[in-house]
Amino acid sequence: MPSQCTKAPTSAISTSTTSTPVTMKRRVRGFTRPIYVAVRSPGYVVHMGELRLYAIGIDEVRDVFRASPELAAELRRVAETAYPPKTTPPAPGLLGKLGPMFRRPAGAPVVSPDTPVEADVADLLAARFIRPERQPAAWRLLEAYIDAQAWGRHRLDLDVNRFNDLEFDLARAGLHPQFGLTRLVNNELRLPLQTYRGLSTGCIQHDQALQAASAWRNVLNHLSAENRAIAEPYAAWLAQFHHYGQMAPQKARPAPDLVVIYRA
Repeated sequence: MPSQCTKAPTSAISTSTTSTPVTMKRRVRGFTRPIYVAVRSPGYVVHMGELRLYAIGIDEVRDVFRASPELAAELRRVAETAYPPKTTPPAPGLLGKLGPMFRRPAGAPVVSPDTPVEADVADLLAARFIRPERQPAAWRLLEAYIDAQAWGRHRLDLDVNRFNDLEFDLARAGLHPQFGLTRLVNNELRLPLQTYRGLSTGCIQHDQALQAASAWRNVLNHLSAENRAIAEPYAAWLAQFHHYGQMAPQKARPAPDLVVIYRA
């Protein structure tokens, strides 16, 4: 079965290579589900979000959940490299002489709640249900593997206001919403691993990534200087998908799709 990312039908997408700026009086695009954290105390405080984009076949990501022995070994290697075990250092001075009630023994493992451990590796490989409290650690583990296997990666630092301003500017410039970031972060990866509040994921197929590269490049001259500074490097990165697609058969790998992970 060919690789598939959830997506809307493409029959309505224009195949024109040019984009026509349009006049818009209000924002018409935005998130369809809350992926930014806002706190009211006393006013709204919007936390910075980061979109992490990867060039990797979506089936290569899904293979983690039905891993071969070779892939399982690679995931464990990635986990050991990205999250090496930490231990408690010896307590200095008088603290080192206090009883165990007041200190951890030197060399005891130190694990933060969102740090992956061997049990998380085993759960991913077996496609087991991940308890909500372990989902952040599991996603960090999976992303470490994606990062290690990806052909390329790109980062966009955007809070909710900058995100919506960029999307509005792109729409005004004539970018079809099929190629916008909003659509991207609302396409599911179809993984056994559930997302959690503050995390959003998405995917578009390789051919759509190629179309997106052309579509973004065609609207650059119609964007504000601030938004062009964001869009131009992204468009240049998308253009690399053509090269990645040509190289993939030589490595016996599928043509890469565009996979995104967003943390608020």
